Amino acid sequence: DIVSIVQWSSGSAIILDSRAVSGPNDATLLLKINSLVTSGSTDLHEGLMAAYELAVKNRALGRMSRGMLISDGGANTGITDDQLIASMAADSESEGIYLTGVGVGDGYNDTLMDNVTDKGKGAYVFVDSLDEADRLFGDEHSFVSLVDIAARDVRLSVALPPGWYMEKFHGE
Repeated sequence: DIVSIVQWSSGSAIILDSRAVSGPNDATLLLKINSLVTSGSTDLHEGLMAAYELAVKNRALGRMSRGMLISDGGANTGITDDQLIASMAADSESEGIYLTGVGVGDGYNDTLMDNVTDKGKGAYVFVDSLDEADRLFGDEHSFVSLVDIAARDVRLSVALPPGWYMEKFHGE
């Protein structure tokens, strides 16, 4: 796998740039992950832009590209409109970049995380404890079930019986 890490607060910083990791215990990757800290404000838009630029740079045919957003779902600096931020992830089918969200922290904004990950053709989970983190990420099968793509470009056709009509649709 090729891994990049972007951290942001009032600006963004590339912590790890396009590293081909040796496996789950890659020393450099673990060092970079363990160095991450929270601080300051959240310019989520700038962080997503930097992350998507790296994902596009590393995109290759036959390989899935994924982004993982670990956040409290806050956006209080820079562009803070949920829909505009979500639009950064909107072209996942043609780009082949799928966004998974991991919500953490007090004051978690599930609306923003839902918008962003929905546009990025991914899901999000909320991790409220170390036990929950271990359950979700503790073994490769749990992690893969969180980020794996079961099917792409699925279409569904519904033929309603005579006299039936659809009053409201809730979906994409």
